Amino acid sequence: MNKMDYEYISSRQNEKVKYFASLKNSKYRAEHSLFLAEGVKLTDEATRSGAAKYILINEDSLSDDGVKRTLDKSGDDVIKYILAAPAFEKITSENAPQGIIAVCAFPRLYYDRAPSPDEVRGRRVIAFDEVRDPGNLGAVLRSAAAFGYDAVILGSCADVFGQRCVRASMGATFSLSIYCVDSLAPCLLKLSAERRIIGAALYGEPEDFTTMKKTLSDVPVIGNEGHGISDETASCCTSFCKIPITEKAESLNAGVAASVIMWEYSKISRE
Repeated sequence: MNKMDYEYISSRQNEKVKYFASLKNSKYRAEHSLFLAEGVKLTDEATRSGAAKYILINEDSLSDDGVKRTLDKSGDDVIKYILAAPAFEKITSENAPQGIIAVCAFPRLYYDRAPSPDEVRGRRVIAFDEVRDPGNLGAVLRSAAAFGYDAVILGSCADVFGQRCVRASMGATFSLSIYCVDSLAPCLLKLSAERRIIGAALYGEPEDFTTMKKTLSDVPVIGNEGHGISDETASCCTSFCKIPITEKAESLNAGVAASVIMWEYSKISRE
C-alpha cells in the first residue's frame, strides 16, 4: 500500500484534520456523534463491529505489519486517509501512537437512554453511579466484557467515548450494550420491578458478598471512587452488600470492587 491508494493529507491546517482533531473534545464528540479509537487493536475492534466510519493512517506507519493487516481486514465502506506525520500528530492523543486511528460512530441504539426491562431480560446487567475517572471506567468496561456481562448502565459517569476511557476499555466499548443516563435512579426503579438491585455500599446492614445468595437477574451497582453510590441511587436498591477486606485497607478501588463482583456473578450459569 502507498500514498496513491487513499486520499493523502499533508497539512495540519486541512479542514478534515481540524474536524477529526476536534473529536478530542467531548463537546464536538457529542455534536458529531463520533469518537476516536487509537491503535491497531481498537481499530480492528471498531471495523469488526461496524462502528468505524473513517480510518486515519500516519504515512510513517504504512510499512508497519500491524497497520497493514488492519487495513487489509477493513472494508471498502470505511473511508481511509493517509496523513503526513505533523497532521496525524494533531489528531492523536497517544504519547506513543501506533500510527492508526479509527473514527467511530456513537452506538445510537444505546447511548443517552435507559434500557427497558424487556430488552435486558435474561441478560447480565451492571450499573455504575458517578464513576468519574475515565481510566477506571474503561477498566470496568473491559472487566464487564471479560466476565460475560451483556449490558452496562452508566449514571453520570465519565465520558465513555473519551480517549482515556476508550483506550482503557481495550475494545469493550464495541462489544457491550452501554446505556448512558443522567440519573441512575429512575432506570433502577423500573428494573427493580422484576430484578434485585444490589448496591455495593455500607448502607444499613450490608450482606457479606461472599456468602450472599446471588442470581443471574441481580443488578449490582458500583459507586463513585470517593463517596460511593449517591443517596438517590441507594434509595432504589433492594439490598446492599460489602466485600470483606482486612483492616490494612479502608476500601477497594471502584474498578477492583466491580471486577470482584462481576467475577463472582460470572460463575452463575445462564441455564
